[in-house]
Order: sequence, then structure tokens, then C-alpha cells
Amino acid sequence: MEKKHILLLIFFSLFLLKPIADAKDNCSPVSCGPNEPEIRFPFRILGRQSNQCGFSGFDIFCDEQNKTIILLPLSLTYIVNKISYLEQVIYIDPEFCLPNRIVSVNMTNTPFRSHLWMQSYTFYNCSLQNNHSFNFSDANVPFPCLSNGNDSIIAVESNPWISGHMPSSCKVMTTIDVPVGFNSDFGDQLEMMWFTPFCRSCESEGKACRLKSDDNDNGDGQTICVSRGKGISRIAMYGLSVGICGSTLICIMVFKRYASSRVQAHDDSNNQGIGLSTIAIIRQPASKTGLDGSTIESYPKTVFGESCRLPNDDATCAICLSDYKSKESLRTIPECNHYFHVECIDEWLKLNATCPVCRKTQESSTLVTRSKASSSSSVDLS
Repeated sequence: MEKKHILLLIFFSLFLLKPIADAKDNCSPVSCGPNEPEIRFPFRILGRQSNQCGFSGFDIFCDEQNKTIILLPLSLTYIVNKISYLEQVIYIDPEFCLPNRIVSVNMTNTPFRSHLWMQSYTFYNCSLQNNHSFNFSDANVPFPCLSNGNDSIIAVESNPWISGHMPSSCKVMTTIDVPVGFNSDFGDQLEMMWFTPFCRSCESEGKACRLKSDDNDNGDGQTICVSRGKGISRIAMYGLSVGICGSTLICIMVFKRYASSRVQAHDDSNNQGIGLSTIAIIRQPASKTGLDGSTIESYPKTVFGESCRLPNDDATCAICLSDYKSKESLRTIPECNHYFHVECIDEWLKLNATCPVCRKTQESSTLVTRSKASSSSSVDLS
């Protein structure tokens, strides 16, 4: 009978160690789609990778078309074309061909900086009927997607001399600042570089870059290089230590109990049981960073009216990048009055308690109070 108890405790100790043995690095590279950029540290995909897999400010989001989207706190969402981890440069699609997207790229309060410089460009609407050739075509970036049979949209580097020699048939539309490198065609993509965390040495050695500390909120950006697929976090090391110590203690108790039972063979029947307290393994609830369903449902809903206008003149959902259509249901975040498709913002708020445009944190009590009187209705937002 004693041998059965020993085997039972050995099996129990192996059971304790199994989660530790399975605690492999869960920060393996992933992507939003088969032809999308590979996402690895310092970037992380929201909802698919844990916080320690990335660095603050490097959040990636996969849209419904499996496109890789980056959210810049003070700007719009952008499609990611490519990421160079060795050069620490990310290439984004400015999407100037979409309505209301000819805006400056604001990198304030982000970990990104211009690859070389922020270049100012002025967009002109030139009449094809009265257009004359000009002698600075090198600075001229055409946008056929915005042009039509009568007008041609071009972007020219902002320069007093150039603006003074533009044909009279060209009218100024807007002037923006965009990050541009030496070999970048800013009509196709823009370049942004990051300096913290610094992982070039790891990438050049073919190793994976990781935070030196598992606390991603410390902001110091100190990193270490580990073999790809073989890294182990501080939490896993702690769990491994606890598992080994616990198993050792159990083994000591088993052998001590066995030796005592052999000495007191005459009282063996009274010492068959194993004097161990019941051990319960309680799975800790998964952490939740988003809002609960009742809070999300309390946010006001409206039906997009026939006029197809919103108070903030934003006709595009910042999450799926699709234009709003008549009779579509929209949900408003009361704290900042930003609109989104209901299905888009509901999924977002389940994972995040911040607005995807302005990044304001939503306080549940305040939001519920403001939206008590709100209900779904058909509103002509003109």
C-alpha cells in the first residue's frame, strides 16, 4: 500500500511540473495574413500576443481583410506595408487616395520618428485645359487616383520659389508634413524609424530580441538577445523554481513517511494514509483589459442618415477604414464623441478600454452615467 502512495505522489509532482515544462516562449513571430509582414518584438498583435511579447506603443491590429494596421495615437490608422527589423524602419501606406486622408502624419507621443526628415508637400489641383509644363518635375508627385478628366492632382515639395512659379491653373488644396527617406516615394509609402528598444545587434546576429525585464511598463527599453524560439521569461523561471522546490519537498515527505512506516511495521495499518492536506489548483482568471459587455452596450447607437454627414465630418470608420453608408448602425464613444461601426468598435472595446482614434481611457462609471438616456434611433446627422 505504501508503494502505491509513493507512485501517486511522484505522479502528482510530475503533474505540477507539466505546466512549467510546457511554458515555452509564446512570443513566436505571427502575421495577420499569408502575405502580410511578420510581427515580432517590439511589435505585438493585440488580442493574439501577451504584453511581454512587445513594447509600449508598438501595437498592431488585424482588420477584417487580414491587413496589418498600426494605430498612431494622435492620427489615423495606417496599413503597414513592410517592417525592417534590422534597420528598425516601418513602412506605412498613407492612403492618400481615400477620402479625407490627405493629412499630416503626426508622430507626437509615439515611439517613431522620421527616417531622415519631415518633408512638407503642397497638393495642387491643376486644370488640364489650361495647364502649362513647368521645370521642376523631380519634385512633382502625381496622384492619378485623385484626378479626373478635367483636373490633375499633384503634390510638390513646399518651397517659396516653386510655389511662385506654379501655373495659374494650379490651385492649392492643402499642405502636409510626411516622413520621407532618400529612396521613398511618398505617394506609395512613408518611412518611420524607432530607436527604443534597440534590437539591431540581436537582429544582426540572427537572434531574438526581448525585454530584459518582464515588466513592460517600466519604459527603460533595456533588451537582451536570446536564441530564436528558446527564450524563457522571468515568470517561467519563477514557476520552474517553484515547481522544482515543491517536487523536492514532496519527495522528502514521501521518503520520510516510508522510512517511518518501515520502522513502525506493527502500526502499518494506521500509517497507510498519506498525511497531506488537500491541494487545490485554482486557475487564475485571465486578465481583462477591455470593457464589459453591459458598458459597451450602454454607449449610444445611431443609424447613419440619408445626408451621410457626421458632426465631426469624418465619413470613414477608423478601425475597418470603410466609408459609412446610409442605414448603417454606428456607435459613439461619449468621452470623445468619435463614431465607429457598431461591430468594429464592440470588438475593439472588448480588448481595449481606449478610443482607437484619440486613445482616451474610458471610465465605466462616467460613460454609463452619460449614456443612460441614449437609445438606438435613426438620425439624419446633417
